[in-house]
Amino acid sequence: MLATIPKLYFRGVLLMKVLITGDTGFIGKNMRNYLEQLGVEVLGYSRRRGQDLMDIKQFESFIKQEDPIDFIYHFAAEAKPGESVFKPIETIETNIKTTLNVLEVCRKYDIPVIYLSTCEVYGDSKIPITEEFPLSPPNPYAASKAAADRICYAYYRSYGLDVKIVRIFNPYGPYMQLNKIIPTVYRQAINNEPITIYGDGTDTRDYTYIEDIVRGLWLAKNLPPGEVINLATGKATTSLKIAKIIKELTKSTSKIIFVDYPKKFGGIKHQVGSYEKAKKLLGWEPKIDLIEGIKRTIAWLKGVYKNDC
Repeated sequence: MLATIPKLYFRGVLLMKVLITGDTGFIGKNMRNYLEQLGVEVLGYSRRRGQDLMDIKQFESFIKQEDPIDFIYHFAAEAKPGESVFKPIETIETNIKTTLNVLEVCRKYDIPVIYLSTCEVYGDSKIPITEEFPLSPPNPYAASKAAADRICYAYYRSYGLDVKIVRIFNPYGPYMQLNKIIPTVYRQAINNEPITIYGDGTDTRDYTYIEDIVRGLWLAKNLPPGEVINLATGKATTSLKIAKIIKELTKSTSKIIFVDYPKKFGGIKHQVGSYEKAKKLLGWEPKIDLIEGIKRTIAWLKGVYKNDC
């Protein structure tokens, strides 16, 4: 749980109003909770409410009605790297078009934007990735996010739009997608089923707990326009280590087995990020270590899978 934070009131009046596109998704839900604890007035825009970010007229009408808005978090996206290999056109068109619509409306109404990018844009690396690393997206999802990332920067350079770009590394925690490794391994472990790991278990990721992510996204409003930062831990963790941690925490008797990658993979073998720039510019650094983060995620997953065990 987040600590209680003083609310942003002055003489009984809320000081800030923020819009989150995709506020019903994993990052969006956690961001909304964080901002509401701060006392920020939060607006949401999501397909789950019947709102269509592909329709720029509908989006502009919403913004016009709610204006003034202090800034917008643009989180909405088709965020399924594996599925994007089978749905490249839909993924690319959606992620680029929705970002363009947000940028165009924000340009018209002079609203700052914080764009949620991803570590997927970098591709593989065994050394800590800095923001100056070349972008080498390995799948259609990553390519769409890399394109949108650079389009955001182009709007800053071309039109002076106040855009900040935040590339997050492997977020996990409450409300995460249940097909990701931590929920998948947890479900297998509590049922004492074989725990399946792709490859030989040596693939690495930089797992960053969601509470650290949303705190960094909040601080990102203080970045200079056009700036880009990573939110990462600087620590590479193998998929086998994730499986062993969850197996131990759940006291599971499951065996760990290794399976081949899907034929159409488009994934990343090794990745770890550098957060030195975020630390320098914002004073941000991760606070929740991997074991604690997994414990908190398991506490949430117990409610999700309460009838499974």
